[in-house]
Amino acid sequence: MPKKRLLLFLFIITSLSLMTYQSNREYLLPLKFLSNTLNRFHAIANSVKDSFTSPFKRMLLREEENIRLKAELNRLLKEQQDYQEALLENKRLRELLSLKEREHRYVTAVHVISRGADHWSNTFVLDKGLRDGVTKDMIAITHKGLIGKISGVSDSYSSLLLITDINFSSAVRLQESRCEGVISGTGFRKCQLKYIPYEEEVKAGDIVITSGLDSLFPQGIPVGYVSKVDKKGTGLFQYIEVTPFEDNIKIEEVAIIKIQR
Repeated sequence: MPKKRLLLFLFIITSLSLMTYQSNREYLLPLKFLSNTLNRFHAIANSVKDSFTSPFKRMLLREEENIRLKAELNRLLKEQQDYQEALLENKRLRELLSLKEREHRYVTAVHVISRGADHWSNTFVLDKGLRDGVTKDMIAITHKGLIGKISGVSDSYSSLLLITDINFSSAVRLQESRCEGVISGTGFRKCQLKYIPYEEEVKAGDIVITSGLDSLFPQGIPVGYVSKVDKKGTGLFQYIEVTPFEDNIKIEEVAIIKIQR
């Protein structure tokens, strides 16, 4: 009898264990399926999201890279421009230095800091004055030729009257024929050579230089070249237009020399 009871007890325990295992398995399988489904849905959602957002992210990165490259290009261009500007300035200063070496009347080199305000006034304001040895009526030149004369001066600044100003005049001569006349400004970018007799042969391209006969401008300074000759209806003298060797709108530095004594 005890043996039968033991077998019955073991059977009951085994049956309960199998029922419990089966019950737990049936309970866990739906949860596992639901979890797997949610994970797959989450993965799909992330994939769809990435497919939409990735192109925008790449576009944003490209835009940021373009902005960086443009900034770098602008920096390099600015450096190149600064370098080129420095080269040009050094070239101009070397040309002025060469004037100092060969011109015994040399006083100083000056920078143009301002220009005349109205159309008819062809003047410059220079960055040096009495403290630097600049005085009224001194002459401004470049390596190309005559620019004008000092019309006013203060301690630190001076005014330069250009050869194209209507108030400017200087005794000159034609370099080849040696015929003498007077050069005057017109208010524009040309000058007029006056008092050349009608019968004098003058042709386009003839060089005009200072004659020194006005006791102000030293002899032999290049002024410009004849660009127009008109003998029709001019009376005793020809109408002769002269283009200065140095274009006023391009001048940035000039050398100051003493007047003729």
